[in-house]
Amino acid sequence: MIRKLLPLLTVLFPLSIVAQGIADGYYRVHNLKTERYVYVTDNTGSINYQAVTANMGAIELWKDHSRTYSDPASIIYLKNMGQNSGGVYYDLQSQGTGVKQIIDYYVYIHYSGGYYQLYAEGKYLCDNETTNSDDGALGTDRSGNYRKWVANMVDSKTDEWFGITPTIINDGRYLHPFFADFGFSCVPDGMKVWYISAVDKEGIVIKEIKDNVIPARVPVIMECVSSDPSENKLDLIYSYSKGPADNCLKGVYFNNDHRPKSPDSRTEYNKKTMRVLGVMADGRLGYVLSKVTPDKKTKKQYLAANQSYLVVGNDFPEEIPIITESEYQAIIDQRIADSIAAVVPAIPQSDGSVVFTISGRSLGELTPQEIEKLPAGIYIINRKKVVVR
Repeated sequence: MIRKLLPLLTVLFPLSIVAQGIADGYYRVHNLKTERYVYVTDNTGSINYQAVTANMGAIELWKDHSRTYSDPASIIYLKNMGQNSGGVYYDLQSQGTGVKQIIDYYVYIHYSGGYYQLYAEGKYLCDNETTNSDDGALGTDRSGNYRKWVANMVDSKTDEWFGITPTIINDGRYLHPFFADFGFSCVPDGMKVWYISAVDKEGIVIKEIKDNVIPARVPVIMECVSSDPSENKLDLIYSYSKGPADNCLKGVYFNNDHRPKSPDSRTEYNKKTMRVLGVMADGRLGYVLSKVTPDKKTKKQYLAANQSYLVVGNDFPEEIPIITESEYQAIIDQRIADSIAAVVPAIPQSDGSVVFTISGRSLGELTPQEIEKLPAGIYIINRKKVVVR
């Protein structure tokens, strides 16, 4: 991670959300004049306080409140870190990074007239775009309401909620691969959170996370109750405990095509070693090749922002079905049976049968009566897999 980063985060967000006695929590920020919302779309940038210039590519400003509802890039965690002679100072955390981590110091805020501003070297950070364009740009050239910011805490019970917009519909199920820098719990009954516990050429093993709180930075698969994000709301929770130790999913924060020279702005897709959640040719849910349209400039595909994906071996098939743990165990048992059968020599016909456990331990030659008394389980009897009940 490049340390010269988000001084705009360092500047803009505090500017908007640090208030008199404001509580720690998750917020969205928009400009008072233009009503453009702030998005953290990259983790590289720089600011020169002496020259009052900034490279603000890591922050984008966009109109349309509805656009924020399912986008983790619009979520900023404000954390009070203490107070000194300069005032109350904060860390601003978003998309896997934070002001303190990036630039090695915290942020002070100038509060005036009921709104928030950052004052640095005689300049205020503002929305520099004065037209009615959907997108704006951070700068230091404007005055008045262009340098005033509003912050609202994200809460599932208010108009400032966060919800999942599913991108995959399969057999009546609404699904979405998800990765974000905030913990959460699902609001509606019926929402489920899954992860991948094993990756095999014959199947990708899915397992439910039944914990009430899903920690931040855990790549998952969300199963929603509807195609409408307002019915798939999450309560955001500041939690960085560990997720499942056997989680095979990976996650990506950014896909910023405005920053092609930034090493962390996007993740190039590799069809040999990456698979994404999707629907296979036979209609089953699985992990498949990405169908994202290549970038017009680079001619390359990139992973979508804030989504989970899988890393696989070079020799894996293009489509791999999602299976349950019991289905995977049956595959393993069959492989063991086949491997044992391949090395057990043919036995001349006799009244007894040569019996091995499924793990390969020989039980010798047993009569039918002795076989009937075996504990319930799977055995290899005369080179064939047999279930004893």
